[in-house]
Amino acid sequence: MTEKETEQVQIVVDSTGLKIETVEKNSENLKLTSFLENPIDLQEYKRKKGMRVTTSVTSGTEYYFNPKNKDSIFYVYYYPAENFDDPRKIDQIVVFKYGENKHKYEDETETLIELRVFNKDSDLGKANLIGISQTELESEFGIDYLTFENGIGYSNKNTALTFEIQDSKVKTFRYIKLNKDKVDNNLIQQIVE
Repeated sequence: MTEKETEQVQIVVDSTGLKIETVEKNSENLKLTSFLENPIDLQEYKRKKGMRVTTSVTSGTEYYFNPKNKDSIFYVYYYPAENFDDPRKIDQIVVFKYGENKHKYEDETETLIELRVFNKDSDLGKANLIGISQTELESEFGIDYLTFENGIGYSNKNTALTFEIQDSKVKTFRYIKLNKDKVDNNLIQQIVE
């Protein structure tokens, strides 16, 4: 963040106990902030992919939101690429679900918690970042990032975006919404490891 930035935050707690923050920001890095607020149009992406998906239920990890709503679960959607040869490299989307539609694929109330992307996919829209150069990434999101062994990481408030870089190009990336008010470098390092 630069010293010139100003920020106004309005925090509302919805019925699930999740904080919803409305942020007005004058920043040189609005593209990063916008991306971290909504990296994909989840419902549109799911419509494009249809039911070509495998799902599982998880209790989440220590990094995820810890909602107060007892009637909730985390779903993991696995979207295989056209030609994939490594089952560990299937794109994953983790969502928080609650209420009567929590076990249905069509659920407008679900909240995106995590993306793990290993494959180029035009259906991801602005999150189709696999294969772009580190220079293009810096041009899009800025140069204020944490550097680690084989990649870089950005953060804003309670979200983190980490990229594995190979031969100066994005090999994989992970977007994750955390149960912290603010992400620090130590937490990003834990996520990367």
